[in-house]
Amino acid sequence: MELRNTTKMAIQAALAISIAEIISLTFVFDRGYWITLTAMALTTQTWGESIKRSFERVGMTILGGLVGTALYFLLPQQGSHLFFFLLIGFIFFTVYLIRIHHLVSVFFLTCVVVFLFALFGNWTWDLLRIRIVDTILGAIIALIVGFLVFPLKTNINGLLVNYLEKMKALLTTFFTNTKVRTLVTRQSLSTDLQKIRKAALAIRYELFFHRLKPADFNAALNNLVIATRYTFNLVESSEWLFPHFTEEEAQMMAVAYKTTEKNLLILINYLRSKNAEEMLGTKHLSCLIEKTIQENPKKFAELNSDALGFFSLLYFFIQVNMHLKELYQLLAKT
Repeated sequence: MELRNTTKMAIQAALAISIAEIISLTFVFDRGYWITLTAMALTTQTWGESIKRSFERVGMTILGGLVGTALYFLLPQQGSHLFFFLLIGFIFFTVYLIRIHHLVSVFFLTCVVVFLFALFGNWTWDLLRIRIVDTILGAIIALIVGFLVFPLKTNINGLLVNYLEKMKALLTTFFTNTKVRTLVTRQSLSTDLQKIRKAALAIRYELFFHRLKPADFNAALNNLVIATRYTFNLVESSEWLFPHFTEEEAQMMAVAYKTTEKNLLILINYLRSKNAEEMLGTKHLSCLIEKTIQENPKKFAELNSDALGFFSLLYFFIQVNMHLKELYQLLAKT
């Protein structure tokens, strides 16, 4: 029976906490609970997200600790209202930013730790060193457990397949006579793209141990973004341009759509089964433009709105296919 992701994360967290506690008790760490809390906090997401947050947690702990400690020693030690207001401010920004910007929230959280210890006891540079070392140990434990025990990795292929199928469905809605009903809209596709871009940083960290290099992933993501933008241009322009096309021009648009549909299917099939197939080029689409100009040079020399619209749509189709092909070539490197 396949375990659910939540169950896997619970097992990871329990194991990481156990290891952290054993290390703390064995080596008698003064603040061993810092190791435990860090290990627990960093084992509740995917492997890539764990790497990302580990770098953020360690980096911002160092920076926040240095800033908080410096402020503590610079402020008056007795009866300072500024000390109290700074503590309240740090708590506010920690809570406010925890869901919005995790990186910055860790910075303020470390400042809170510094000021709370200073308020109820005493804070020293030695405590800062202990805090940093314990945080690094907790992050290392979380990463080792996350990598070895039920690693939760982003299904990059599945993510792209789902997105490309929606792109194909959106184009089908506007460029076929059947006008197939679909729940896919420009807004929903745009939302999905933002989700992919948001997850991109964590995915890049996962690719440190993957045959697809992070640089190639960045290039692939960039091609996907550009292809999407041209797809949006096609969808937005087609509704008001199509009624002005001649029958021959409409047939040319159908050829361009079929080329795009075929290339999307080839790309989707490759992502699903690694079945490599040659994608269609765009030379024949450029030839359609040249042929139309040769047959009716006067119309296109005037550059009226109908002619510009025809040129624009074919250009958009060419760009979509070019960037899909570049995306395919980058993914095929794996």
